[in-house]
Amino acid sequence: MDIYQLRYFLTIAETGSFSRAAERLYLSQPSLSAGIKKLEQELGVCLFERGGRRTVLTPAGRAFQAKAMAIMGQYQAALKELKGFYERPILRVGVLSTLRVAELAALVSTFQHHHPHVTIEVHDGTLALLREKLEQGDVDVTLTALADRDDPQLSTALFQQKLLLALPLTHPLAQRASIRLTELDGQPFIDRVNCEFHEQECQILAAADVQPNIIYRASHEEWVIALIQAGLGVSIMPHWQGLSRIAYLPIADVDFQRTVGMKWRQQQTSKLVEQFCHFAASHSWGAG
Repeated sequence: MDIYQLRYFLTIAETGSFSRAAERLYLSQPSLSAGIKKLEQELGVCLFERGGRRTVLTPAGRAFQAKAMAIMGQYQAALKELKGFYERPILRVGVLSTLRVAELAALVSTFQHHHPHVTIEVHDGTLALLREKLEQGDVDVTLTALADRDDPQLSTALFQQKLLLALPLTHPLAQRASIRLTELDGQPFIDRVNCEFHEQECQILAAADVQPNIIYRASHEEWVIALIQAGLGVSIMPHWQGLSRIAYLPIADVDFQRTVGMKWRQQQTSKLVEQFCHFAASHSWGAG
């Protein structure tokens, strides 16, 4: 069954005449009749009573009319939706949950100022989840932490960040130039559970026999920042510029840093993804 057959059928039912339907559809009457005959053969029923001055539907035709109208309605709705998709493309961006919302908002806002027709969907997650989403095609591009083994043909670096000890400005250690790992023992600590260094960090603390007093476990960077600014604890986290009421100290016996960048699939051919990646590469990031 083809859409054109349904259109033929519904036009004949509306006009009550093969000849008038053919005129409306800009078809020859033999072509119209052949299309209806093929439809009837496929359905196994006669749809029209032929022979009178007006062509009328058979009982089977009346029953099929409602189905045909519903199918055509769905078809038209699908065409409209796809037309809207073409006119307003969607860019699906996977974002590491240890990146700041404010940084992402600044990037998206500036990009949409230059590309107002684009809809951007943001999907946040851990390093592993973003990798899976990208491989499965659930996102078009990811803003994530890069590793040395990442293919330079499928990724581009945006900025680097050192992971430092972040603490409230009112903290007794805030005026120090640096701190040693052992000094974190017993400190009120905010655990960044989605951090890509989380497992390594736990191993280093355990190896040094350091046991911070974990008072919060936060899954997103904004929670960690807010908790530190409220004076509730310290955390090992990336250095973000321009944060109020937070001091950063290097940890003398630990050297963590990460490279944040964009990643895309090998089969990626979207011009929109290319535009977004070039735009992100030239964006002014508020990273330390």
